Amino acid sequence: MNNEPPVWLPHLSEKIVSEALGHELCAYAVALEGWRRGLTLNWYTKDAEPFRRMATWHVDAPGKLFSLGSEEKTHYFFRTRGDKVSYEAVRIGADKEQTKAVLAEAGVSVPEGSRFSVDARDEDIINYASSIGFPVVLKPTDGSFGKGVMTNIQDKKELRKALRNVRHSDVLVERFISGEEYRIYVVSQQVAGAIHRIPANVLGDGHNSIEALIDIKNKERQSNPRLVSCPIQIDDEVIGYLHEKGYTLGSIPDEKERIFLREKSNISLGGDPVDVTDDLHPAVKQTAINAIDAVPDLYHGGVDLIIDANKPPENAATIIELNPTAQIGSLLYPMKGYARDIPAAIIDEYFPETKEDGKEKTSLYFGFNRVLEPLQNNSSKRITVSPVQSRNVYAKKYTVSGEVQGVHYHRELRDRALATQLHGFINNLDNGNIEVVVAGMDQNPVDTFHDILLQATDDVHVTGVYAEDWLHPVKIGFDIQADPNKITGEISKIKQEKADMKKEKDKAERKYIQYQQSRSWKLTLPLRKALNYMKRRS
Repeated sequence: MNNEPPVWLPHLSEKIVSEALGHELCAYAVALEGWRRGLTLNWYTKDAEPFRRMATWHVDAPGKLFSLGSEEKTHYFFRTRGDKVSYEAVRIGADKEQTKAVLAEAGVSVPEGSRFSVDARDEDIINYASSIGFPVVLKPTDGSFGKGVMTNIQDKKELRKALRNVRHSDVLVERFISGEEYRIYVVSQQVAGAIHRIPANVLGDGHNSIEALIDIKNKERQSNPRLVSCPIQIDDEVIGYLHEKGYTLGSIPDEKERIFLREKSNISLGGDPVDVTDDLHPAVKQTAINAIDAVPDLYHGGVDLIIDANKPPENAATIIELNPTAQIGSLLYPMKGYARDIPAAIIDEYFPETKEDGKEKTSLYFGFNRVLEPLQNNSSKRITVSPVQSRNVYAKKYTVSGEVQGVHYHRELRDRALATQLHGFINNLDNGNIEVVVAGMDQNPVDTFHDILLQATDDVHVTGVYAEDWLHPVKIGFDIQADPNKITGEISKIKQEKADMKKEKDKAERKYIQYQQSRSWKLTLPLRKALNYMKRRS
């Protein structure tokens, strides 16, 4: 791998997706793309009626089920998969044996293999493996993310050992295909993106042990929105693989010596995604397109394949799996190469009338946590995110100097911004100044916010306001991103003031009670009663 840094999409920066990491990343990216095009976005809980007819899973927590709609139509989505993909297509994709049968019938290359039920004898499985020839691959028929898959099994002894780990379900035994693993995403009979999946590995520096290098690499993966949830885990498989290669976790590799940690290349197991969209041979891309076309009503999805570089391109690719609900995070955030705009390709398929054709995307985005909150606390089963009215957004950053870091001042600015339909945030600076970013569809309120900033209150003294254009994305709504310690101090001050007021109130009440119980109060009681009687009569 070269040392060039990856190039990600500016409209899907780390900050924009920071609230939607992990399994919510894919859904958020697709939903955001549709919303930015002016479509109405709705998020749903798992009990929502439209999704009872769709195949879904792990949806107890909201954030994976949504719809996008225009005046003419509405489409429903589970993560990256929309309702154009039929239930039958999802069922075929989930069944590895049926996937192979459908692909083989369509003339798409798949590994030779056979399915064995949970009741099958180990000896029958071993005899079959011997008949097709070692090495073989053993995997559960309904697994995902590489779980339970054992590759490159060399002989009967290894197979017998591997069977002990998977005999709780039906399994597939396949001929091992040599080569490198790739994930290609196909939409509308076009390859939208492709990555080379490289097994988990570390690069030696001549000083650190393999275990230390794993820690270093995991810290690097923390900065990647997709890989942050996929660290390299040190488990028995890694330790065993290293042992086979003559290493331990304490071994110190030479400088620039690459040490692989697993046979499997799954990103979820610590693999590296490297963009190869522009490098794949057209014949390989066509094989992936043919695989998607082979399944009725599978309009888009991920294709996992092995490419044998020693074969002619027309025969180099073998399909190992189809995924109608494929992860796209690795295509959006590769470790090397260029990000590919898979969300745009998906929305083009469902709403072709909204194709942007090179138009600049709006710089607005919505906060994932804020939007989902009503669903998370069970106060609603559906929440609507109103569509963007215009792609043209005007934004400015104002740097305000003086005594300007008071909470009351910030709240006043936030209220004034929202009242004029402006979005943005306030950020405290270490030098005592503040940054105020405002964005809106109309340029005038953005420009005139300068005057609002100058309107000081009792606890604010503004000495200067500097304006400049803001060219970065802005989250809808208005956030006060002040220093947490300062906010805590301001809140403590307010609480103390309230406590002091309560003390004064309690003190006054005690004095009043004492006065009521005093001798003079009791002596004047007849007079006060007479006065009250005269008031009622008059």
